[in-house]
Amino acid sequence: MRSRPSELMPRPPSRPTDPQPFCLSHNCLRASSVGNQSGILEPSPDTLAERLGGHLRTHRPIVAGVVIVLVGSIVMAALAMGLGLLITKVLVGGAVERWDHSGNQWFVAQRTPLLNSWTNVGSELGATFTVIGVAALACIILAIGRHWREFGFIVACLVIEASVSFTTSTLITRTRPDVPRLDAAQPTGSFPSGHTAAAIVLYVSLALVITSLVRSTLLRGLTWLLAIALPIYVGFSRLYQGMHHPTDLIGSAVIAVGSLLFGPLACRAAVAVTDRRTNVAGRTHPSPSEAKAVP
Repeated sequence: MRSRPSELMPRPPSRPTDPQPFCLSHNCLRASSVGNQSGILEPSPDTLAERLGGHLRTHRPIVAGVVIVLVGSIVMAALAMGLGLLITKVLVGGAVERWDHSGNQWFVAQRTPLLNSWTNVGSELGATFTVIGVAALACIILAIGRHWREFGFIVACLVIEASVSFTTSTLITRTRPDVPRLDAAQPTGSFPSGHTAAAIVLYVSLALVITSLVRSTLLRGLTWLLAIALPIYVGFSRLYQGMHHPTDLIGSAVIAVGSLLFGPLACRAAVAVTDRRTNVAGRTHPSPSEAKAVP
């Protein structure tokens, strides 16, 4: 029996595939989503997001996300205002107020022309226009890449933070430190520091998104280093410039943590609604192969 020519020809050795440090395509992201931070936007079975998706399954996914953003904003505003009332009404005249006053005086004593310039930069990193500009640029890039979950995650976190910070600083009319201030005072109260809360939410949410879209360990490490360092830089700058009391930053941290918890919850619930609606549509309209199998 004669062999075919193709069987006699030796096969070329298989070439090892080169590792790719970056993975930005949709298919690659889905394949590599297990085990990295992209899982924060995926609803797990028998979780709060999955249950909320079940309750809101009759609505559009974006409606489900908006509902949770609104609920999160209300919950965090109540918590932040309760903390603000505790600091400004209950703890007045005690050790907390003395600690605030001594901290304000200490920062004034550290002022130098060089630090004045550096803290101007730090304040700008948490300013409203900077936060909006950076977030808008990130959302444009995500929209081009069709990363809609990450897009919604950033928007949801920032909307919660901005609404809670504005509501709290408007209703909790705390006066700013009685020291020479190096920046123009906002019309709202001192509690909380909106610059610091916005910086935490913006840079941490960006770090979560970036580390879910790239594989480079070095880039992930640098991203988290900046995500931690920049909010600290902003908070230090606001205290140094005499714009906030030290306890104002505690309120900022509480608001930021809540925003970073409710933001992913809103996205996961929206994804759960999408999955449920897709499953219902699949059962209502079976595929042609499934339809042929039905007797």
